[in-house]
Amino acid sequence: MKDELGRRMKQYYEDALRLSLPHRSYVIVRVDGRAFHTFTRDLERPYCRRLADALDQAALYVCPQMIGCRFAYGQSDEYSFLLTDLDGEKAPLWFDGNVQKMVSVSASLFTAAFNRSFAGAALATFDARVLLIPQRGEVAKYFLWRQLDASANSLNMLASAHFPHAELSHKSTAEKHEMLHSKGINWAKQPADFKRGRVVRRAADAAGDAQAGRWEVDLEIPVFNRDRAYLDGLIPAAD
Repeated sequence: MKDELGRRMKQYYEDALRLSLPHRSYVIVRVDGRAFHTFTRDLERPYCRRLADALDQAALYVCPQMIGCRFAYGQSDEYSFLLTDLDGEKAPLWFDGNVQKMVSVSASLFTAAFNRSFAGAALATFDARVLLIPQRGEVAKYFLWRQLDASANSLNMLASAHFPHAELSHKSTAEKHEMLHSKGINWAKQPADFKRGRVVRRAADAAGDAQAGRWEVDLEIPVFNRDRAYLDGLIPAAD
């Protein structure tokens, strides 16, 4: 009876909401901080290196756990991981494309690794979502979108550290730059990773093979829409 009941529960209820991704596609798993406005309230402004380092360490931990992970891009309180199964007909997809598993495990792994690295009094939590993108060019546009968001967030954080919210309300990007310049502050001179984000990728070994290398953080990534070769080198082409 136990086996019969188990089959019934799985068939009628557990498997009813199971969603599996198709193979031979580009999969992005984005992990986001939950309620981070509250979590970061007392941290250093405008940018907190300790927070960024903990996010990077979490991504360094998660990348090798994800089958088919190519690289990860991080900014603000989020990291986006690109997964593919394009290495051959029998190349595996993480959890065989089971969305529930991919979302729950990626969020739990990232949350655990971040809290271990950050070691704060409060515990951070992260959620996750999965995106399925069929075309390589659209994958590049996704990461360009996240980098544009990173730059906007960075400017807003810098401006908010020097001006009250009321003065910044309805101000354009150009006006925020002018306001900062009036105080002798130049956003362009801020650390590159806080302006453009960071990338976790495999380091090339002595033979130049990136797939054989360890995972590393690149803090000096270019502006993606100015240096297309950077993303081209990270996003594999489909056969």
